[in-house]
Amino acid sequence: MIQESQSDTQVAILSRRKFLEKVATLKDDNLTLFILDVDDFKLVNFSYGYRMGDVVISAVAKKVCSVVSRYFSSYIIGKVGSNSFAVLIKGLDPVLGFRRIREIYNRHFERLNFKIGRDFFSLTTSCGVAFYTREKGSTCDLFKRAEEALYSAKRRGKNCIVFVDSESSNFDRIQEIRFKLVEAIEKRTVVPYFQPIVSLRTGRIYGYEVLARIFHGGEVLKGDYVIDIANTFNLIPEIDRIIFEKATVYLNKGYKLFFNLSMKYFFKELNNIWQVVKDKNLNSSNIVIEITESQKVMGMNVAQSIFQIFRDMNAKIAIDDFGSGYSSYSYLRKFPADILKIDGEFVKGAKKDIRDLTIIKSIVEVAKPFRLRVLAEFIEDEEDYTLMKDIGVGLGQGWFIGRPLPEPYDVKIDI
Repeated sequence: MIQESQSDTQVAILSRRKFLEKVATLKDDNLTLFILDVDDFKLVNFSYGYRMGDVVISAVAKKVCSVVSRYFSSYIIGKVGSNSFAVLIKGLDPVLGFRRIREIYNRHFERLNFKIGRDFFSLTTSCGVAFYTREKGSTCDLFKRAEEALYSAKRRGKNCIVFVDSESSNFDRIQEIRFKLVEAIEKRTVVPYFQPIVSLRTGRIYGYEVLARIFHGGEVLKGDYVIDIANTFNLIPEIDRIIFEKATVYLNKGYKLFFNLSMKYFFKELNNIWQVVKDKNLNSSNIVIEITESQKVMGMNVAQSIFQIFRDMNAKIAIDDFGSGYSSYSYLRKFPADILKIDGEFVKGAKKDIRDLTIIKSIVEVAKPFRLRVLAEFIEDEEDYTLMKDIGVGLGQGWFIGRPLPEPYDVKIDI
């Protein structure tokens, strides 16, 4: 039986196993199932600790129960992941249900705001929705199709709602790519490629950004969706670990190597890196860790502690996509970074848009008293190179300078 409406304090939340068992036994004509997933919740655990993370998830659960019991009379709610909830609703017409679920999501779930003690939390969610009628699908496939819709929401950039019946089914394609990624990790056919970074003043090599190329059956798995799927299935740390291990052969040869770390898996990746450094007795002064500036959820004290770890290991720090977030300049007062990587969108627009050019000039001027190097990405032609050099940007990378290749290589730009 589907649970009848009651006050939110009394609503039972089933485990994943019990929720799926109930869904499989239902024979009703019209069923709607949606999965609500809190975006990037690991950052909350990293920033505030797992105890506070549990408190926040409890607040999310209470919110889900309150909203669902307010709008629907027959439903089942399950906690189907560490930070995701599934809701099955009986009796919604698919056409009307499409509109109603979207309105409820936009009004109540698109952003969740909580005040817990002295801390404020503003979280976004992603939502996947699937419908069942006697004419289409089966109850056994209902959860699978809602998960498919949720994956689509994640690939679109998160913080949105996707209805599986509103777009073509690609769940099998997702699983195929997942299988290829797992096999590539097992066979270690994940390969580092090196894109040169040069001094714009001298044209000589400063270092290389290390990028991942994932091979399966002799072909590279291409497309942003490949990384999205790897992220969805928590495969990024293993990919990055292999890349780091294979690239380290060049660290003791004097090359500075830039590595991107996913903030979602930051501490796991950090442990992987320092374990390899210790085991191989590597020269960590040639390691540059890129941290994306948009990690807004991380508390200042936690972030400062992380940066101090790098300092203790004698590694360098680059703030990636600098200028893209609301707190860019406040970072410079708090964090002992070495390099600012200007958001590539500003570099691409600088030739034609005075606003982009002005932002880059301001970053260069602000960096001077902090003795920070400034690096411009997306240098695609000679005009980009000359412009960045003339306004005082010290370092650059892009296809005009050099494309990613399987080994570090020398370039000499004479402009």
